[in-house]
Amino acid sequence: MAESMLIMTKQAHQVDGSVKQKAYTFLEKLAKDDAAPGLHIETIKSSVDKRVRTGRVDDKYRAVLFKLAGEHPAYVVYGIWMHDEAIEKARTAKFWMNPVNGIVEIVRAEAAAVPEADAVGEVPKADSGADRGVGAGAGADTHADHVEEAAPARDGVPAAAPGPDVHPATADPLLKVSVAELEGLGIEPGLARRAMRVTDDRAFGQLVESAPTWQSEALLALATGSSLDQVREELELDRAATGSEANDADMIEALKRPASRMEFAPIDGVDELRRVIEEGDLGAWRVFLHPVQRTWVDKRTNGSFRLAGGAGTGKTVVVVHRARRLARTDPGCRIVLTTFTRNLADELKESLTRLDPGIQLAPGLGGDGVYVNGIDALASAVVRGAGARIATAVEKVLGAARTDVGGRLPRDLWRQVAQETSGLREQLGAAAKPQFLETEYELVVLPNRITTEAEYLRVRRPGRGVRLSRSARQAVWKAVERYREEEALQGCADFAEKAAIAAEYLNEVADHEGRPADHVLVDEGQDLKPTHWMLVRALVGEHADDIFIAEDGHQRIYGQKLVLSHYGIATRGRSRKLTLNYRTTAENLRWATAILAGVEYDDLEGDEDGTDGYRSARHGMDPVVRRCSGFIDELDATAETLKRWIREASGTGRAEAFAVLVRDRNQRDRVVSGLNERGVPAKAVDRGPATGKEPVVMTMHRAKGTEFTKVILFDADLTGADSSASRSYDFSDQDKADARKRERSLLYVAASRARDELTILWA
Repeated sequence: MAESMLIMTKQAHQVDGSVKQKAYTFLEKLAKDDAAPGLHIETIKSSVDKRVRTGRVDDKYRAVLFKLAGEHPAYVVYGIWMHDEAIEKARTAKFWMNPVNGIVEIVRAEAAAVPEADAVGEVPKADSGADRGVGAGAGADTHADHVEEAAPARDGVPAAAPGPDVHPATADPLLKVSVAELEGLGIEPGLARRAMRVTDDRAFGQLVESAPTWQSEALLALATGSSLDQVREELELDRAATGSEANDADMIEALKRPASRMEFAPIDGVDELRRVIEEGDLGAWRVFLHPVQRTWVDKRTNGSFRLAGGAGTGKTVVVVHRARRLARTDPGCRIVLTTFTRNLADELKESLTRLDPGIQLAPGLGGDGVYVNGIDALASAVVRGAGARIATAVEKVLGAARTDVGGRLPRDLWRQVAQETSGLREQLGAAAKPQFLETEYELVVLPNRITTEAEYLRVRRPGRGVRLSRSARQAVWKAVERYREEEALQGCADFAEKAAIAAEYLNEVADHEGRPADHVLVDEGQDLKPTHWMLVRALVGEHADDIFIAEDGHQRIYGQKLVLSHYGIATRGRSRKLTLNYRTTAENLRWATAILAGVEYDDLEGDEDGTDGYRSARHGMDPVVRRCSGFIDELDATAETLKRWIREASGTGRAEAFAVLVRDRNQRDRVVSGLNERGVPAKAVDRGPATGKEPVVMTMHRAKGTEFTKVILFDADLTGADSSASRSYDFSDQDKADARKRERSLLYVAASRARDELTILWA
């Protein structure tokens, strides 16, 4: 019995639900013994590639494979098709090494005979890799029965799905390079010539989407502003090729190239095989990494590092893979993986264990392995672990030594304090609001460890938007003292205070106890508050690979603008931005990023964070924007849309891959009830994964860090002008603008959860 190595292509892992179990059984047997009865591994007469084989999946379907000789045979799984189609593909498919750059590809022999487009912008049959395997989809459904109505756009927020006017044809080609330069990268000559003539970006996307993955990415990058040198660097195209007629050993080695691994992934065991088949597109992140992603998974940095990028660009993927790589490189190291919310931390832990079921998870902070927890839970763990020794740190942060900081914080304590503090409204006017006091406390008082009125009167308050006189500061300080007095009576501290206390404690004991972590990885860093960053810095000493941060300023829906260097974390000169969106279609990406137009966003280094260069390799239908008369009409439209999606899935898709995103929990529960009354068995999701067989309904905040094949935005605020958040922050123009910016960011986050279809309902 000869065991075989399986190498899956992106095409092969897209297996339709009706064939998944049979595909898994076939491939499992192939991995154990390629001579096993029933596999029927056969050569194909008159094929263009002597390596090609087919195998019997069942009476209707056959797998197309390429067999590579070695110590153990390796099978590259090209795809699974119905019998006659599989035989035809096997005759014409060629597994080869690109003669220019040595990247492994699968091309079609008849590609050279495909005529070029006769008209600018016309898209002929793709040159290579054009065919889709089972379940890959047969094109976008335009759903012409839905009438799209343009919504009003106020305050610069687009209200209607971008249509043809967003991607108009122009007189000039999209690419500003020559055919010879494209061929110099290794782009197939026919594809290079056609790409140079396309002037419409939708047509361009359709042209390149079925090319070999690295060629598609190279062309998309060039079309969105990257230079030839940048493409060479990112895809590592500067290595010498060994020629297109490489032997099997050369091919197996070339499969390790970063650009090759965008398309081909070795499968490590039957458990990995089952996960790849069952998860399909939604699990592709685990096995197919872009070379830039792989660079930052593997690269050793001289200090703290910041990875930026828009929604869907794979920042979290890099963080999870990097945590695994650090754990494998040094099994005895202590890794902290953290993020802003508990739900996101749960998602990170689930992703990490899906990526590597055998990974060592630390039982607590300071243990060997990977410790995954939300940043607030992490702060609480430090405080609990300190016991009575926490008193000194509490005194330095809050001004009075005590150990009872673990109690429940009274609800709306800042509101109570604002009402009880005499003279506050007279001195602050419109700023005499709980929101102003809370942000002043979190952004000014706690980060500066202010414990006396005298210190507060002297402290600088850059970026706060409201100028305070001496008497106004004195009024604010009275409120701070009242807040701290009530906390002491209740034996509690808020989350921001606990983070500051935990950071102070870790700094106090560092000299004789050391730091509790060797590496800290932070996901969704844009939402962390100042004291969170103080805690992150205190968890780990300053050394190579100490802190790795993933962030997107456009997704800041909780925190305020800040600069990392103010908290001892220096990333300037050690930052990178991802621009390729792996999740959403280009049409959904355009709609989501258009929400952000006209407003400046800053990253964690204080620089402007733009969306220029963001691109998607996938195309689909335009988002559907539907105007409704009110809540009931929106419920009817939601039920109608979900029923259609469920019918279209016809038992081959998962209904929990459909989501309805709403504004708050109250609306979520009303929507779930309304959908069930209309015959749609939807379920509410708060904490925990979205598992089951029903469509899910969750808040837009809760949806952060998730993705779904199809999404409905329910009761979307397309103007940004009527949000309770912006009204709560009307004490200064700057804070009000920041609140509205967070509202835009929330809608951007929600819209970017959709992989394939996005429907927006508004009234």
